[in-house]
Amino acid sequence: MLDLNELSVFIRVVDEGSFTGAGKVLGMPKSRVSRMVADLEDKLGARLLQRTTRQLSLTEVGAAYYNRCRHLVVEILDTHEMIADREENPQGILRIASPMNSGTTIMGRYASRFQALYPDIRVELVHYDESVNLIQEGFDVGLFQGEMPDSTLIGRQILDADSVLCASPSYLKKIGYPQHPRDIIGLYCIKLGTGAQDQVHELVSDSGESCSISLRPKLITNLMDTALGAILQGGGIGSIPYLLAIEYILTGQLVPIFHNWQLKPVPVTLAYPSRQYLPRKVRVFIDFIVEEVDKLETMLHENCSAEEMMAAFRELLEFPDMPVS
Repeated sequence: MLDLNELSVFIRVVDEGSFTGAGKVLGMPKSRVSRMVADLEDKLGARLLQRTTRQLSLTEVGAAYYNRCRHLVVEILDTHEMIADREENPQGILRIASPMNSGTTIMGRYASRFQALYPDIRVELVHYDESVNLIQEGFDVGLFQGEMPDSTLIGRQILDADSVLCASPSYLKKIGYPQHPRDIIGLYCIKLGTGAQDQVHELVSDSGESCSISLRPKLITNLMDTALGAILQGGGIGSIPYLLAIEYILTGQLVPIFHNWQLKPVPVTLAYPSRQYLPRKVRVFIDFIVEEVDKLETMLHENCSAEEMMAAFRELLEFPDMPVS
């Protein structure tokens, strides 16, 4: 069986004109260089080099073998170095699948930050609204809320995503400012999803009390941006991911309905097809997302008051300093 290492050593010996010169370039003893060339000759059943105490020369067979193989070996080694360089300096197209209801603005911000760190990686971010098959559709990595659809994927839960029930100031002026979840039962809501049935929200209070409420959908949409736009225009109450809502809360365009009640969080998992030979572009993206999530988790645990949390969000999101309404 052909040993590419032996072939490349043979070519180096011819290029350098001696076993000693090849050994210096390759960083190996002369004896090992000579042994590898001899092993190659044994496998071929032909002498490639004429050896004398003063001179090393190619046989007729060796010259033909060298001339036919040298450019092939150089191409293989160049390709190997190119791939190794690509792994050392991640590049290429990174295809990411993300749920539509995670908020396109959030992922756009993260993608922009990631590309600033790795300018040779081109990001293709695809938002799906129902289901996606990472392997069949050629994605490198995907984000999933709740359960993963494919148990064969490698999954890493990165956070429990918090959402917030909120409304516009104009809508709250009409209905008043509710103090308890039961105060909004029967009101209209902006429903993110499908189907005309009531939107059910499960909430937990700071004291551990649980409460389930049903809201009548006034607008039903499977697109987060549409739901957000309707809530901002006073269309009703809606559930928005915290990271997406916080910008509008900071500027006073949205108001969280409750301060002592929270929606039950939903697990978010980062998934990819295989651990083996994971491309570097995928590894660095996973590390990037995990680091960003760690920053978020640290911020949420270290800032207790609403004012401290708002200030931390401004810093995290690089948001301009604006008064909170």
